[in-house]
Amino acid sequence: MRALALLLTLLATQAMAADPYLIGIIAPTTGPIATVGARQLSAVQWWQQSVNAKGGINGHQIELASCNDEGSPEKAVTCARDLLDKGVILLLNSSVTGPIRATMPLVAQGPVMLTPSPNVLPPADGFVFQTSASDADLTQAIADWMIANRIDGLGIIAATDASGEVGVASAASVFPRNHIAYSMARIDLKANDASIQLSDVARGKKLIYSNYSGAGAAAVVKSYNNLGLEQPLLISYANISDPFIALIKNDMPTRLMGTAIRAVSPDLLNNATQRQHLLDFQSSYLDWKHDKADSLTLQGLILADCAEAILRNVANPKDAAAVRKYLESTPVSSVQTIAFSPNSHIGMGPDGIAIVEWKGDRWVQAGPL
Repeated sequence: MRALALLLTLLATQAMAADPYLIGIIAPTTGPIATVGARQLSAVQWWQQSVNAKGGINGHQIELASCNDEGSPEKAVTCARDLLDKGVILLLNSSVTGPIRATMPLVAQGPVMLTPSPNVLPPADGFVFQTSASDADLTQAIADWMIANRIDGLGIIAATDASGEVGVASAASVFPRNHIAYSMARIDLKANDASIQLSDVARGKKLIYSNYSGAGAAAVVKSYNNLGLEQPLLISYANISDPFIALIKNDMPTRLMGTAIRAVSPDLLNNATQRQHLLDFQSSYLDWKHDKADSLTLQGLILADCAEAILRNVANPKDAAAVRKYLESTPVSSVQTIAFSPNSHIGMGPDGIAIVEWKGDRWVQAGPL
């Protein structure tokens, strides 16, 4: 009987070990912000196949369940409910502000949800963790660069959606206290012309900041070119991607700049281990996808690295409280360090952000004005 019990225990243990880790991801792969979701999803899919090809994690393969929310809060809620019903143990949310906020109440008791959006600002007593810097920190990085270059004013184009509201609030908080004057105009994500808005904000300003996401932001670049403007044009964190560059290649400003995670260029990383991780990912991703990694795919990689750290180090990844405790106490080393705490579920500060510009065929640290 004892031998039979031991055999049954062994068989049960092996069966448990064979169960895959089910990870859910919400990503807009169609609609005006499809580039954001598609490229982050692609990086997570690269991670899945890479890990599984090496035998999985602790005897478990990775199973990925994805859902396209089309950038819609209503569809995001449906996606989240469907994925939670399937029993995902972690939820990765690669959407934008409104849809992400709509899903947050659904994980009030877990599982942990990770998101790279800078606009969520999750409370520290919940189960949502933001792997990027905040929009306020991104705005402060712009202010610091402007001060260093003795620029005391800029014009801003902001979207009329929830992300745009965050950008408006960040500008109102950051620029006045840094003695930087600004003028603001709003534009719909689906607009195909921004001439009126640009004309309003560009007058007398040495820098223009287009602070919104998605392919619709190309309307600002096209209108900028049509108006013959010459100020440097700075684009948002979410548009630092090769597809966006391809979209605007015929309307390229004299100087195209942007806010980005430092890992957008190996030259901006001081940590040798993280720099090598970046180089290895760029090479492997190119071989797998036949496409270059960019800032958006790197944000997807950071999501995947956080998920992998959880799966490798938390004894029971289904235990949302244990996962939260792990993240609050243990920094994750990805292509940049992601560090949360019991007081903050924002994993990156302003030191993780760089002001970059497009030179030739890549993003580099922005030079002086």
